[in-house]
Amino acid sequence: MLTIEEITNVNKLPELEEVWKKILDLSKCKNLFLTYEWISVWLNHFWKDKPILFLLIKNEKGPVGLAPLLVDREKEVLVFPVNGHTYRPNLIFGGDHEEFLKIILAHLRERDRRVNLCLYEVELDSFLVKTLPNVARECRIVTVFKEVSSSPFLSINTDWESFLKSKSKHFREEQKRKVNKMRKTGQLDFVKVSNPDQIREGMRDILSIERNSWKEKEGTSFTAVPGLQEFYLDVGETFARKHCLCTYLVYLNSVPIAHLFGIAYENRYYALKTSYDESYKELSPGVVLFTYALQDIFKSGLKEFDFLGVESRWKNEIASDTRNLVNIFVYPKSISHFFVGYLENTIKPLMREKAPFVLNLKKRFQRSLENEKRKEAS
Repeated sequence: MLTIEEITNVNKLPELEEVWKKILDLSKCKNLFLTYEWISVWLNHFWKDKPILFLLIKNEKGPVGLAPLLVDREKEVLVFPVNGHTYRPNLIFGGDHEEFLKIILAHLRERDRRVNLCLYEVELDSFLVKTLPNVARECRIVTVFKEVSSSPFLSINTDWESFLKSKSKHFREEQKRKVNKMRKTGQLDFVKVSNPDQIREGMRDILSIERNSWKEKEGTSFTAVPGLQEFYLDVGETFARKHCLCTYLVYLNSVPIAHLFGIAYENRYYALKTSYDESYKELSPGVVLFTYALQDIFKSGLKEFDFLGVESRWKNEIASDTRNLVNIFVYPKSISHFFVGYLENTIKPLMREKAPFVLNLKKRFQRSLENEKRKEAS
């Protein structure tokens, strides 16, 4: 029989560290952003002094599952710990997925019959997406799934040379040409940052790159967003101690010009953030950086390079596939919620299959409205 223990005090989470790891090891849904280390650092920087509702699921032998939920009081909903700096949230458990979901939803309904969950950026092929519709019907709640984006990744099942041979001649020649062009410009050096004693010096150079990147003008760089450099420094130090940090820098004449801040976990490389110094743009520092980083990652024995974020031309040139992500909304059963669910889960998928031009027209109309608003604002 399954039971639930509520954890509402964030200071109690360190007591769960070992149990958390055991549960994650049993889980079929396992990624960097579900680890104790990642979520505890994230909470400390992005959810400080805000309420949590972690549900620890137990059987007669002990803890077997964990639902890491946060209480968003402004919107009166429960959410996963996710924002623009953390991805792919989920529930953590092995075993019978339906049984776990049933007890979680029953517990939440017992706490508050107006149970509302907004679970953002869940992988479309995860057990949660596959299992929730059936459980929801039994629990008399409404679920709405909205596909929001696709995130590219590269499966690594060959050596670096074989991978290059699988790409077009133009791709290979462009990579070689751009690396050679930078080498002719000056002394080119590559540095891999992975040890705890390297991270502070490495972060100093990363911040220099971010400060001179296009992201600084857009207000999205480590140095432009308050608290962001402290978060990534904390992440770097935490995972360096776990021997998971895997960050790359490119130097030209001893000047840092490009970085890839990433972590290797469970045979997958997570490319968390990357940027380059805008003044070196003509030398294609991003291409040179990824050529070096990918070669090293291929040699390391990792099985996947996860770009994270949304699709783009340069990512798709390297990637082998994409992961589709969905937002999940869980509502109490009502007439209005029933129609919302029917529209999103039945009508829109049917239109995408049978009449995609209608949805395309809607998107164009929305874009034109946004353009008009921007013109009026300027």
